Amino acid sequence: MKVTGLQVFWMITVMELGMTLLMTFTPGLQAAKQDAWLSMIVSGCIALLVALITIKLVRLHPDQTFIQFSQTIMGKWLGRIIIIVYLVQWYTIIPIVLRQFSDLLRILLLHQTPTIAIILVMVLLVVYVTYSGGIDGIGRCSEILGPLIIMMVLFVLVASVSNIHLKNLRPFYVDSGAKAIFKGALPSASYLGHAVEFVMVSPFLHTPRKGGAYVVWGVIIAWIWVVLSMTMVILTVGVNLASKMWYPFFEMTKKISIFGFIENLDAIAVIIWISSVFIKLSIYMFVASYGTAQFLQVKNWRMMIWFIAPVVLVFALFPHNISEATGNYLNNYWVPLVLPVNMIGLPLLLLIVGKIRQRHMQK
Repeated sequence: MKVTGLQVFWMITVMELGMTLLMTFTPGLQAAKQDAWLSMIVSGCIALLVALITIKLVRLHPDQTFIQFSQTIMGKWLGRIIIIVYLVQWYTIIPIVLRQFSDLLRILLLHQTPTIAIILVMVLLVVYVTYSGGIDGIGRCSEILGPLIIMMVLFVLVASVSNIHLKNLRPFYVDSGAKAIFKGALPSASYLGHAVEFVMVSPFLHTPRKGGAYVVWGVIIAWIWVVLSMTMVILTVGVNLASKMWYPFFEMTKKISIFGFIENLDAIAVIIWISSVFIKLSIYMFVASYGTAQFLQVKNWRMMIWFIAPVVLVFALFPHNISEATGNYLNNYWVPLVLPVNMIGLPLLLLIVGKIRQRHMQK
């Protein structure tokens, strides 16, 4: 299995963009109000920090996955403890995203469809592309869907220009302050920080050491669109309304009217969401399957898919409502634990220890 740098770029961009647009705007608006666009700028800076730490880390052992170089750097037992921390992340994010996906579709389009039916269809699609294509198949899908998603986001933003009200951005900074702006940045930063998954993808690049630039540009492009989209949400919907909505970006598309008769373009937001979810789940399914196989020393990593798929399907049914699936997971686990520990703390620790080990070996 091999992927190109361009495929890595699109995987990072798609995985970060769609989910951030629809899942993290409300917490940012509630915290920073009309300065939430500043929060998105801060979140991008945090995401770039995650990307740079990740790139430097994988360059220490470019031909090894995270499962391998964690044990190379920290030793067998400490390395395996760190791996378990990441396995928990990979195994919990898949069912949560599945549930978020099914809840959104039921609210917007499929009101009478059972949750399990929606989840099952997506699981089957994810299993198919992961089992048959591996990471290179996922990369090819990203290469096709990525440009389409970018064009659809651009279309939504341009079509919303007629609805902007510049007064919605005022007053600047006074109502929020630095603390609120930083707090509003954390949810989006935790979703834009998915570049950390490059630790499992880098060995599959044709030239692993040259993959860093594609990761950074993937984060930057997703970041730019997130900042523009948040700004447009504030300008068109207004912070008072948007902060009370589950999906402000989606609601913004409902306000679009072109020439007075082209309306109801919310389907575009749904397409962006579904495409992004599909790519994100496929990447996580591969990372979880391949990582588990390496951790347990199972030669055929594809066999792990048949274990992981039913497990995540069952766990996706656990949350009782959309609040548990979205708010609780984001506020109680993803932002306070995954962002500082899995995305920044542990990669930074591995990088420092790995650098020290390399210097000792060179002496």
